[in-house]
Amino acid sequence: MNSPLPPRKIKIAEPDEQIERVKVLEPVEGANPVESVSPTTLPVAKKKIDTKKIVIFGAIGAGIILLLFIIFGVIIPGSKNKNKIVTLNYWGLWEDSPVMSGIIADFEAKNPTIKVNYKMNSKTDYRSRLIGRLNKTGDSEDVPDIYRLHSTWLPMFSDYLAPVPVETVKKLELDTDFYEIYKNSLKEGGQYKAIPLMYDGLALFYNKDLINAGGVSLPKSWWDLKSAAEKLTVKDVDGRIQTAGVAMGLVDNVDQWSDILGLMIKQNGVNPLSNNPDEVKKLKDVLTFYTMFRTSDNKVWDESLPNSTQLFASGKLAFYFGQSWRVFNINDLNPNLNYGIMTVPQLPTLDNTSQAESSSDTQLTNIHWANYWAEGINSKSKNQKEAWKFMEYLASKEAMEKMYTAASQTRAFGEIYPRKSLSDKIINNEKTKAFVSVADKATTWYLASNTWDGGLDDAMAKYFGDAINSLALKSLPMEEVIVALQNGINQVKTTYQLK
Repeated sequence: MNSPLPPRKIKIAEPDEQIERVKVLEPVEGANPVESVSPTTLPVAKKKIDTKKIVIFGAIGAGIILLLFIIFGVIIPGSKNKNKIVTLNYWGLWEDSPVMSGIIADFEAKNPTIKVNYKMNSKTDYRSRLIGRLNKTGDSEDVPDIYRLHSTWLPMFSDYLAPVPVETVKKLELDTDFYEIYKNSLKEGGQYKAIPLMYDGLALFYNKDLINAGGVSLPKSWWDLKSAAEKLTVKDVDGRIQTAGVAMGLVDNVDQWSDILGLMIKQNGVNPLSNNPDEVKKLKDVLTFYTMFRTSDNKVWDESLPNSTQLFASGKLAFYFGQSWRVFNINDLNPNLNYGIMTVPQLPTLDNTSQAESSSDTQLTNIHWANYWAEGINSKSKNQKEAWKFMEYLASKEAMEKMYTAASQTRAFGEIYPRKSLSDKIINNEKTKAFVSVADKATTWYLASNTWDGGLDDAMAKYFGDAINSLALKSLPMEEVIVALQNGINQVKTTYQLK
């Protein structure tokens, strides 16, 4: 049929214009006419793509996305974290909160995003309670980030202590300004595992009135002490001790007996963990000498006497071994007691020096005994960075002096400084001089008294205590006693993997 419309002009595509032709299917015989498609091929025009615009808009979009990420993913969260308050849980043991509060307040003023929650704990079951808490997750509110532990506890706390960072060691001058004992007892694998805030050890307390009345000299060696103690011991007509020369020879009524024994073991060059015959012989010598104060004919101590601290405070004991904090006990029991404190006796350095030859002129050892506590950081703590920052402040000279001053307000003196550079400040104090003057010559071992740990120290002390009682009270033969002692030492060695 001829169309009534004028013929339509067909546009010819330009050379650079892309034409896509769509082929229409031929009608199928028998198909519905409505579904049939006209058998023509229609040209479809496709516009040219501007790639420059795509690149520009893409770059702008990517820039916007990156900017939003920086703002919401980095800047805003970073700003929030910067102002986030971190709370450190600090478990102490001996210092009251009033002593620590001023130190903590000073630190918080300089570090407003860090708060310190200090808790003074009871000594009862402290070690077991502490390990129980440390076994919990590090972000729990009742888990300490910082805690006090005894220096002899490292074998029991190895997995719970974060190593002291090298930067902290340098900043605090741990290797140069702190006493040598810390290098020997606070390191594992060449790394410090705790930081000391104090020092304490063993000294010999003496009753000035009894010494002057008896006309004896202050002892320098153990044989001097034995001789002086025998002269100063007063007995009644029945042989019962009325005034004791020195508290030694037994366990139950002698405070710090394990410290005394540990000191003698170290001075005699004994390694109790060794089964070498020479070591065993030297250990026997120490046990024999210690128990001699109870077993000899001129005994100066026995089981009928009161506790040594109480007896010394009453004025009925000439010589008494104690740590510096025993000064507070004695002053409380008898403020008017006239007593002094000197360094502990020593052993002759020559093996062939006999008892008779030992005198004040004899060359003596210079080995002393340390018994102290330190601060560790929980290895599971999420706030170790902040914890070390606080520890760096606590162990600084400034904070130590403030802590000492605060503690001195409520007792005779504060905790003895662990820093050599601060020793001059307390060296002239007659109650601390004997401890400070020999602190750099001190040693220690797993016989520390008054740790109440229910673990390593208590287990070791039990076997040594049994040995002393077997010799002094039961008169058992040394060979039988030493075998039982060695078996006990080996058991503790295995349990706590001692080296």
